[in-house]
Amino acid sequence: MGIFQSLSSEATALKSILATRLAPRILLPAVTNCLCIALLLFWQNCLGPLMNILKEHITGMEKEHLISHQPELTAFFMKVLDFRTEHAEDDLEEVGKIEAYIIDCLISMVMKLSEASFRPLFFKLFDWSKTETTLRDRLLTFHRIADCIADKLKGLFTLFAGHLVKPFAETLNQVNISKTDEAFFDSDNNTEKSCLLLQFTMDCLHKLFLFDTQKFLSKERAETLMQPLVDQLENVLGGDEKFQERVTAHLIPCIAQFSVAMADDSLWKPLNYQILLKTRHSSPKVRFAALLALIEVAQKLKENYLVLLPESIPFLAELMEDECEEVEQQCQKTIQQLEVILGEPLQSYF
Repeated sequence: MGIFQSLSSEATALKSILATRLAPRILLPAVTNCLCIALLLFWQNCLGPLMNILKEHITGMEKEHLISHQPELTAFFMKVLDFRTEHAEDDLEEVGKIEAYIIDCLISMVMKLSEASFRPLFFKLFDWSKTETTLRDRLLTFHRIADCIADKLKGLFTLFAGHLVKPFAETLNQVNISKTDEAFFDSDNNTEKSCLLLQFTMDCLHKLFLFDTQKFLSKERAETLMQPLVDQLENVLGGDEKFQERVTAHLIPCIAQFSVAMADDSLWKPLNYQILLKTRHSSPKVRFAALLALIEVAQKLKENYLVLLPESIPFLAELMEDECEEVEQQCQKTIQQLEVILGEPLQSYF
């Protein structure tokens, strides 16, 4: 065991030496050559360590070196980011792990760029994601990149993200089995990929809404996203378990933050009404999900939800006598939570 530990620590030290001691003009071509060999010989396991060496190198690069080598680095990333597309039928989880190393390395460069340098790179990636029409796997990679960049740049990302609103809305509509029977991905694992794409899309939007301090969510943008987001409450893609996990962990936090980020509070009423309409859906799972969304929005809006209460009461009254016991119980729970949020009893409304 001691020998293996010693070899491991020596390998780690060697990787750090390569990353920190070699000049960019020497290391970058070597990394590119190693990438070509690894892809040619299907040595996917080599990509993680390779990306870590490059990440450490980029992190330590002087600003002027980064600027002069940015075209070379950009070309490298445009090539290696096609890893998911080139392994479209491979195990999604394994592909995702390797892609995480690649994106993590890309983000290390993004964090060192000025706004003027980052903007053309971002739009190059955006255009790249739309050029591949058959497999559409580049969209998965790009939406994941956007989610990671939103997490790192926070409010700054809203300066660039305006161009994402319509494409993201289109994705939400196209990957919704309540709206279309057409498979989004032309592959055997279409359902798994589609669920993943929805997750990246919702998580990126959630971060845009969460870190928005510049009134990014204008009336026009909010109206573009509202229906596609709310309609995801009836998108049972992936089966019951996957639907419930997606709704609670990704969709509802996104919708709730969406209500907070709206620059125009006149949009609260149509948002609330669209959620309420889902409480009349034929599926009890959708009605249940709509109630969860409703209470999350109320918790975010706090006393501001009071103006939306009159139109909500008739819908809640219906659900108090729902044929599904779970929905009825959740309705009772929702009313109790609303009483706490609004600070007044609601029984007189019924």
